[in-house]
Amino acid sequence: MTGESSNAETAPMRRWNLLVLAVAAVVLFFLLRGIDWDTLLSCFWRGARYWPLLLVPYAFSCLFWTLSWKSLLAGVPGAPGLRRLFLLRLAGESLNQLTPAASLGGEPFKALRLHALGVSWPSATASLVIHKALMAASLVLYIVLALALVPSVLPGLPPAVVWFSYLGTSTLATGAAAFLLLQRHNPCSLFVRLLTRWGACPAFLKVRLPECAAVDAALAEFHRSHTGAGLRALAWYLAGWLCHAGEVCVIFWLMGHPVDLDLALCLDALAQLVAALGFMVPVSLGVQDGGNILLSLGFKLGSTLGAGFSILRRFREGCWLLLGLLAAAGEK
Repeated sequence: MTGESSNAETAPMRRWNLLVLAVAAVVLFFLLRGIDWDTLLSCFWRGARYWPLLLVPYAFSCLFWTLSWKSLLAGVPGAPGLRRLFLLRLAGESLNQLTPAASLGGEPFKALRLHALGVSWPSATASLVIHKALMAASLVLYIVLALALVPSVLPGLPPAVVWFSYLGTSTLATGAAAFLLLQRHNPCSLFVRLLTRWGACPAFLKVRLPECAAVDAALAEFHRSHTGAGLRALAWYLAGWLCHAGEVCVIFWLMGHPVDLDLALCLDALAQLVAALGFMVPVSLGVQDGGNILLSLGFKLGSTLGAGFSILRRFREGCWLLLGLLAAAGEK
């Protein structure tokens, strides 16, 4: 019965994943038909010797995002140093991207490793829950900054695109605000009680209700007494997103078509907004790629450069995902 119930619960998510993937694949197919592959290969060949530079901006993004997590763990007994935390985060994020669990597949891994290093379960879990909320909040700020720059970067942008961007950002902002607000109202215990009321609470979760209550207490204590640490963590996360925009500059420079930082920031932030729509699909397959090409067309860079942008970003992602998996394998 438990196995049948689990399959019934995951079936809608699996169907949604497949639907999003199918739509993205169709859109991507038609977009790729307009690519000038000879020109694109020429662009790649021209900058091939400098491709290792692609890994540099994301290294700084990861460093700033790790510093954000470290800010949340400041003063917590057993918290690892920056180097170990960097590798732990890198490993967990690789699992997040490669598993069809709404970008949450690596969070249990991070919690387990923190606990193994001496951090209590409540503190480890609370730091991850808060960090996830700050990620969403910083992304909203990053996208809002980009939307403020769009009129100067691209005058005359179609109103439909502008309204879609604001609608998507508002949806993301609402989710982030709700997530942060919920953390003050015993979310773990509430979740277990709701599952129990619906008759869908697994036995292993019922017996861990005291641990859930401890996590709720840790969340409430952080929001009550550590506002400064939360703001520092938010600032570090936003700095990481700004480095992410620098990666766009590097990519277009490698293709022989340099872009200004303000355009790069707008392109990257809106690309993150599009990718967020496909967060249920592992590595946002198809969604991110089609979105990159559509955004490049919208910013008058052309579909060929848009495809190159997507391919080079996937190259960078593949390298860092591999490093993350190696880090995960090296965890003991």
